[in-house]
Amino acid sequence: MKRHKCLTELSKDHHDGLILAQIIKKNSPPYKNMPQDLSGKKEYTLDFYNRGLIKHFMEEEEILIPFVAGKDYVLDKLCNRVKEEHAQMRSLMKNLEEENDTEEILNKMGIILEKHIRMEEREFFELIQKILSEKSLNELEQRLTRK
Repeated sequence: MKRHKCLTELSKDHHDGLILAQIIKKNSPPYKNMPQDLSGKKEYTLDFYNRGLIKHFMEEEEILIPFVAGKDYVLDKLCNRVKEEHAQMRSLMKNLEEENDTEEILNKMGIILEKHIRMEEREFFELIQKILSEKSLNELEQRLTRK
Protein backbone atom coordinates (compact mmCIF):
# COMPACT_ATOMS: atom_id res chain seq x y z
CA MET A 1 0.00 0.00 0.00
CA LYS A 2 1.19 3.50 -0.76
CA ARG A 3 2.31 5.41 2.32
CA HIS A 4 0.34 8.56 3.19
CA LYS A 5 2.50 11.68 3.04
CA CYS A 6 2.22 12.16 6.81
CA LEU A 7 4.21 8.96 7.32
CA THR A 8 6.69 9.18 4.43
CA GLU A 9 9.57 10.69 6.43
CA LEU A 10 9.25 8.03 9.11
CA SER A 11 9.18 5.37 6.36
CA LYS A 12 12.32 6.83 4.79
CA ASP A 13 14.03 6.50 8.17
CA HIS A 14 12.97 2.86 8.18
CA HIS A 15 14.84 2.19 4.93
CA ASP A 16 18.10 3.33 6.50
CA GLY A 17 17.27 1.40 9.66
CA LEU A 18 16.82 -1.82 7.67
CA ILE A 19 20.25 -1.38 6.14
CA LEU A 20 21.73 -0.91 9.60
CA ALA A 21 19.88 -3.99 10.86
CA GLN A 22 21.35 -6.09 8.06
CA ILE A 23 24.95 -5.02 8.49
CA ILE A 24 25.09 -5.49 12.28
CA LYS A 25 23.66 -9.01 12.45
CA LYS A 26 26.14 -11.88 12.88
CA ASN A 27 27.52 -13.29 9.64
CA SER A 28 26.05 -10.47 7.56
CA PRO A 29 27.35 -10.19 4.02
CA PRO A 30 29.54 -7.20 3.22
CA TYR A 31 27.71 -4.06 2.13
CA LYS A 32 29.42 -1.55 -0.12
CA ASN A 33 30.63 1.56 1.75
CA MET A 34 29.58 0.12 5.11
CA PRO A 35 31.81 -0.96 7.98
CA GLN A 36 32.96 -4.57 7.92
CA ASP A 37 34.76 -5.00 11.24
CA LEU A 38 33.18 -5.14 14.69
CA SER A 39 34.57 -1.82 15.91
CA GLY A 40 33.44 -0.06 12.74
CA LYS A 41 29.96 -1.56 13.04
CA LYS A 42 29.77 -0.50 16.67
CA GLU A 43 30.84 3.07 15.86
CA TYR A 44 28.43 3.26 12.91
CA THR A 45 25.54 1.92 15.02
CA LEU A 46 26.11 4.37 17.86
CA ASP A 47 26.39 7.25 15.38
CA PHE A 48 23.22 6.16 13.59
CA TYR A 49 21.40 5.90 16.90
CA ASN A 50 22.57 9.29 18.16
CA ARG A 51 22.07 11.24 14.93
CA GLY A 52 18.76 9.78 13.83
CA LEU A 53 17.17 6.96 15.74
CA ILE A 54 16.72 8.92 18.97
CA LYS A 55 14.81 11.63 17.05
CA HIS A 56 12.80 9.00 15.18
CA PHE A 57 11.76 7.33 18.42
CA MET A 58 10.86 10.70 19.92
CA GLU A 59 8.66 11.63 16.93
CA GLU A 60 6.81 8.35 17.18
CA GLU A 61 6.44 8.44 20.98
CA GLU A 62 5.69 12.13 21.50
CA ILE A 63 3.73 12.97 18.34
CA LEU A 64 2.49 9.93 16.42
CA ILE A 65 1.44 7.63 19.29
CA PRO A 66 -0.41 10.28 21.32
CA PHE A 67 -2.20 11.36 18.14
CA VAL A 68 -3.47 7.86 17.28
CA ALA A 69 -3.97 6.54 20.82
CA GLY A 70 -7.53 5.73 21.82
CA LYS A 71 -8.82 5.43 18.26
CA ASP A 72 -8.77 1.62 18.02
CA TYR A 73 -8.03 -1.31 20.34
CA VAL A 74 -5.56 -3.01 17.97
CA LEU A 75 -3.88 0.29 17.24
CA ASP A 76 -3.45 0.88 20.98
CA LYS A 77 -1.82 -2.53 21.35
CA LEU A 78 0.57 -1.67 18.52
CA CYS A 79 1.36 1.69 20.17
CA ASN A 80 2.34 -0.17 23.33
CA ARG A 81 4.47 -2.61 21.33
CA VAL A 82 6.26 0.26 19.57
CA LYS A 83 7.14 1.87 22.91
CA GLU A 84 8.28 -1.45 24.42
CA GLU A 85 10.54 -2.20 21.46
CA HIS A 86 11.98 1.31 21.55
CA ALA A 87 12.83 0.73 25.23
CA GLN A 88 14.55 -2.56 24.34
CA MET A 89 16.65 -0.85 21.70
CA ARG A 90 17.56 2.04 24.02
CA SER A 91 18.76 -0.50 26.56
CA LEU A 92 20.86 -2.30 23.95
CA MET A 93 22.45 0.99 22.88
CA LYS A 94 23.29 1.80 26.49
CA ASN A 95 24.91 -1.62 26.83
CA LEU A 96 26.79 -1.11 23.59
CA GLU A 97 28.16 2.22 24.84
CA GLU A 98 29.34 0.52 28.03
CA GLU A 99 31.57 -1.89 26.09
CA ASN A 100 29.73 -5.10 26.89
CA ASP A 101 29.58 -8.05 24.44
CA THR A 102 29.65 -5.98 21.26
CA GLU A 103 28.99 -8.73 18.74
CA GLU A 104 26.05 -10.17 20.66
CA ILE A 105 24.51 -6.74 21.32
CA LEU A 106 24.83 -5.71 17.68
CA ASN A 107 23.24 -8.98 16.58
CA LYS A 108 20.31 -8.56 19.00
CA MET A 109 19.89 -4.96 17.90
CA GLY A 110 19.86 -5.97 14.24
CA ILE A 111 17.24 -8.64 14.81
CA ILE A 112 14.98 -6.43 16.96
CA LEU A 113 15.36 -3.40 14.68
CA GLU A 114 14.46 -5.37 11.56
CA LYS A 115 11.38 -6.97 13.16
CA HIS A 116 10.35 -3.62 14.63
CA ILE A 117 10.56 -1.76 11.34
CA ARG A 118 8.70 -4.48 9.46
CA MET A 119 5.94 -4.44 12.11
CA GLU A 120 5.62 -0.66 11.89
CA GLU A 121 5.48 -0.68 8.09
CA ARG A 122 3.23 -3.73 7.65
CA GLU A 123 0.90 -3.34 10.63
CA PHE A 124 1.18 -0.05 12.53
CA PHE A 125 1.36 2.43 9.64
CA GLU A 126 -1.13 0.42 7.58
CA LEU A 127 -3.66 0.50 10.40
CA ILE A 128 -3.11 4.22 10.97
CA GLN A 129 -3.87 4.88 7.31
CA LYS A 130 -6.94 2.63 7.43
CA ILE A 131 -8.44 4.09 10.61
CA LEU A 132 -7.68 7.81 10.39
CA SER A 133 -9.66 10.06 8.11
CA GLU A 134 -7.92 12.11 5.45
CA LYS A 135 -8.48 15.18 7.61
CA SER A 136 -6.81 13.50 10.60
CA LEU A 137 -3.92 12.25 8.46
CA ASN A 138 -3.35 15.79 7.19
CA GLU A 139 -3.42 17.12 10.74
CA LEU A 140 -0.89 14.45 11.73
CA GLU A 141 1.28 15.53 8.82
CA GLN A 142 1.35 19.08 10.17
CA ARG A 143 2.42 17.82 13.59
CA LEU A 144 5.12 15.56 12.16
CA THR A 145 6.55 18.07 9.70
CA ARG A 146 10.26 18.24 10.30
CA LYS A 147 11.83 21.62 10.60
